[in-house]
Amino acid sequence: MSQLKNILVALDGSNASSRALDYAINLARQSQGTITGVFVIPMISVNVAKPKSKLAKAFTEGGKKILSNAKLRCAKNGVLFYEKLLCGNEGFKLVSFSKNKKADMIIMGSRGRSNIKEIFLGSVSHYVAHKSPIPVLIVK
Repeated sequence: MSQLKNILVALDGSNASSRALDYAINLARQSQGTITGVFVIPMISVNVAKPKSKLAKAFTEGGKKILSNAKLRCAKNGVLFYEKLLCGNEGFKLVSFSKNKKADMIIMGSRGRSNIKEIFLGSVSHYVAHKSPIPVLIVK
């Protein structure tokens, strides 16, 4: 457990990602680690500082709110939390960011908020589990 100093958590506002954050908080507390919460906007290119379209604004504001709530939950549990808003293909962005951030583990929910993606049995978690070079904990 002691090597889990830098835990990345994929957050999307779903119940499963909330449970993933709970697991990350417990692991971070045990190993005196930090958590980086990542929200990926599923659009090719969005200027998160000044989103132009209504859809981009909605995703950006939603992501900021989810990350802010996660930061508060971590603070209440004595865990240092960093936040990152990304845009693009969710699975690819999570794996790529985890490499750049030198994360020790990725924790994520088994399924996100999209009902359409339910058909694909959690396509993002499936992608991350198969492409990540570091351990991935998928929480149901």
